[in-house]
Amino acid sequence: MTAQQICVFGNTACAWDIAARLRRAGLSVALAAPGEACTPPETFRLEPGTPPIETLSGVQLASCRGGPGHFDLIFSGKNTTKKLTAAALVVAGADERRPNFAHYTLERGPAVLSLSDLHKQECRPPASGTAWRQVVFLSGLATESHPLIAGEVMAAALGLQTEAGAQCYVLTGNLKVAAEGLEALAREARAAGVLFCKFANTVPGFIAEEGGRVRIRFVDEPTGEEFTLTPDLVVVDETVRPSGESTVLGRLLGLESDPAGFIQAENVHRLPTSTNRRGVVVAGPARAFGLDPAVEASNAVLDVLKSLSAGTAAPPAEIEPGRCIRCLTCFRLCPYSAVALDERPRVVPAACERCGICAAECPREAIRIPGLERRELHALIASERSNGTEGVPHIVVFACARSAGPATRAAVGAGHGWNASLNLIEVPCAGSLAAEVILSAFGHGADGVLVLTCHEDNCHARHGNRLAQRRVDQAAAFLAQAGIGSGRLALKTLAANMPTELAAIVAEFSQTLTGSRRDAKTT
Repeated sequence: MTAQQICVFGNTACAWDIAARLRRAGLSVALAAPGEACTPPETFRLEPGTPPIETLSGVQLASCRGGPGHFDLIFSGKNTTKKLTAAALVVAGADERRPNFAHYTLERGPAVLSLSDLHKQECRPPASGTAWRQVVFLSGLATESHPLIAGEVMAAALGLQTEAGAQCYVLTGNLKVAAEGLEALAREARAAGVLFCKFANTVPGFIAEEGGRVRIRFVDEPTGEEFTLTPDLVVVDETVRPSGESTVLGRLLGLESDPAGFIQAENVHRLPTSTNRRGVVVAGPARAFGLDPAVEASNAVLDVLKSLSAGTAAPPAEIEPGRCIRCLTCFRLCPYSAVALDERPRVVPAACERCGICAAECPREAIRIPGLERRELHALIASERSNGTEGVPHIVVFACARSAGPATRAAVGAGHGWNASLNLIEVPCAGSLAAEVILSAFGHGADGVLVLTCHEDNCHARHGNRLAQRRVDQAAAFLAQAGIGSGRLALKTLAANMPTELAAIVAEFSQTLTGSRRDAKTT
């Protein structure tokens, strides 16, 4: 493999681990962070003879142009500007943690620490000769629990229980264990003697005692018994938020974020470390559910290597200069940041995912995508009509290739049937369908049109399913004005692993169309 430059953003242990793994893979690595010095952790090691990792400290990203294989980056710092070309980017910066003292009306003190405070003391009492005989951990009582915090709480409780001889309690409202290894950790902690108290309808009371200790009163909900604890230490959980550095970086790179602001959308297609941009991955604390640092680093490196070896499977979108009026609709709508602005908009070929959203929305029809041209779609719509079965509804099905397409093939393979003649047309994304294309199916003799797309927030193209719904609504309004029943057009959502549900959708829609035809004949 020829040496290619990879830029890693962040000064975390995860960032350094990723940089080291990439270096071992024969790639040139530059690690950039806004701090005054990029310092590797004590555990960081490179094999003897391995070229060092370039570091860019005290700089921030000012601009990013280009796409996979060739990102042009400009960094700015104190009286300095640095230009860098990278084949791929990795964001592995830090998160921010805010102790939830206020949620429990508690104040930090010798007997009340945050989870981070406890980590700094390496889970030991601050003074020699003292011991924590009884420790209470608060997790997810006042705010939504975070898997990362839940894991750290259980690990710390288990350590104090088994190594320091303390009796540990975990008071929780919702202990999130839906991440790898957390359920096993919870069972191990229970087996070691850690007591878990879950509160669904009540909330413990916290009373400050003289000397800084806290008295906790609560009702055990399963038994209804009242308990009082005055532990030697109360450990308060924390709320995890994205750092300001990661937030700014995400905006500059055009990355989607989740509701909390972490720069990886809550989209199954992005897991574990991908983003909406080819060639840009996110790992560790920079993403909402960055857990085991070694696993995060390994996943990030695999995604980088995959992006470097990936080629363009099919021709990307092209913008015809003579038809483009520079309205920037494509630039605003592209979910992959694959449209760049020079004198006029242009498509970055390596970044284009061929979702077709830009072509469907372009007011001048100036965007061409081979296989998704309207004349090609019209030909596909008309191609199967002569092969239809007489006496049953003929349905044109526009199916997302990532969800409904596989579900339909699985339904056929499983022997599911429906009383209809289907013309299945797979498209990269349902957002590629213009209202005119949907309506043209009726002009080619379809009894009904079914648009099948991904579930909300699970569209690979982020908003393709919402755009599809908008265009179906536009087409339905036109049908109603033309005196054609809008019930002949429907949009449904499903996933690739739902063949049974797909069969039910088609059967129900077919029955609706059959009833409409019967009613039309009687009138």
